[in-house]
Amino acid sequence: MTETPRHTLAVSRRTVLETVGMAGLVATLGSGSVGAQTADRVLWSFETGGYIRSSPTVADGTVFVGNYDSNLYAVDAETGDEQWTFETDGSVFSSPTVVDGTVFVGSFDSNLYAVDAETGDEQWAFETGDGFWSSPTVVDGTVFVGSADSNLYAVDAETGDEQWTFETGDQVRSSPTVVDGTVFVGSHDNHLYAVDAETGDEQWAFETGSPVESSPTVADGAVFVGSRDGKLYAVDAETGDEQWAFRASGQVNSSPTVADGTVFVGSSAAYLYAVDAETGDEQWSFETGYWVRSSPTVADRTVFVGSADSNLYAVDAETGDEQWAFETGDTVWSSPTVADGTVFVGSFDSNLYAIKANGNGDTSTGEGENDSTATDSDSESNDTDETDTSKNPTEADENPNGENDSTATDNDSESNDTDETDTTKSPTEADETPDGDTDSEEPGDGGDSTGSENNSDNSGPGFGIGGAVAGLSGAVYFLKRWTDDDLGDQ
Repeated sequence: MTETPRHTLAVSRRTVLETVGMAGLVATLGSGSVGAQTADRVLWSFETGGYIRSSPTVADGTVFVGNYDSNLYAVDAETGDEQWTFETDGSVFSSPTVVDGTVFVGSFDSNLYAVDAETGDEQWAFETGDGFWSSPTVVDGTVFVGSADSNLYAVDAETGDEQWTFETGDQVRSSPTVVDGTVFVGSHDNHLYAVDAETGDEQWAFETGSPVESSPTVADGAVFVGSRDGKLYAVDAETGDEQWAFRASGQVNSSPTVADGTVFVGSSAAYLYAVDAETGDEQWSFETGYWVRSSPTVADRTVFVGSADSNLYAVDAETGDEQWAFETGDTVWSSPTVADGTVFVGSFDSNLYAIKANGNGDTSTGEGENDSTATDSDSESNDTDETDTSKNPTEADENPNGENDSTATDNDSESNDTDETDTTKSPTEADETPDGDTDSEEPGDGGDSTGSENNSDNSGPGFGIGGAVAGLSGAVYFLKRWTDDDLGDQ
């Protein structure tokens, strides 16, 4: 077993952000050109009634995404026009999965819904004991999804009848991944579980040092998953034995994506990492301006990921160099989905965006558009153009959004060495819950035993004043989040 040392924070964009606040960062970095780049890159934006943390799914020319305003939206992928809206009684943080003309999504009204993808009509609703952070995965006519009531459910996709329930020790915010008849899912009880897809019997449980919100990805016989303990783990899919552990800076609640032998994952200390899937060695790290709760998507040798610094980044998968950054009006918690040369992503500024994937502004990706040809995942979604499971599923071309075996997908994401990658993302970094509770994962706070080193850079000359400014900036940032969107009302 190999444990790779954590990446040490140095004076950087994140340090500048903590010291002078976002306005100071913009001025300091001279990012006046960002606005122009943003204007040139956006194809359309669709405004919803609340912030978006759900990750979009694209199927048959339609983008499906959930929202804090309790709605599931269907939006035309080409024009950005609303097709229909399905209203639930709670926030929709879960990312939708589309299979055989049906959209499956969870809500914080405690229901898992099946909705007609064309009309937006409800087909059935399955009630659990609490709300959903987890996003559903559909395999062989069964919907697998976790609930905040601590259970993993298997539900008949056609009827909505329960097939079995597997109980964990705490909330299940992780989205399940299904490979070779086994369901892999994390729990807030600190464990990654392997469960028999047919019977619901536990096969093994792997214990980490903290809650597992990250959604697992399976590639080449290994399960890759992050934990709040600050580590990215590689676990043997058959035995549950640890193969290696990579220590990141901050918590790893982002869900990993695997492409071409490399694992890509974000951390709460503002980093996107590229890690060797076989050895656990760091290949490169890319620093954003704030924490990365979004899960990466890989398409055409480019990694797309959102950050709480309000940007969507395009990063070279081989070198870790930034290709471009698209600035939204607020935190990007949603995980991007790539289809037909367009990146779809939601923002806390309430908008769903369609963004040109290529640096030259062309929406076609050209050669290498979709290299994912060898996925062994069991998930279904043959009518999906591309669903990000960055997890919120993951690219590798299978999205925990229920992606697949998909034979008719037009998505651009890569992951030809991935058995199944879920990039769905468990929606919270600060871990707010709709009932107003917070598990407080503050940006830069590595949480359980990983955060102390992250703040070691804040002891230099002048930090007293800078720290005061940062504290005020942070307070305003989070007060805005929880006063404008009163989670206690849910």
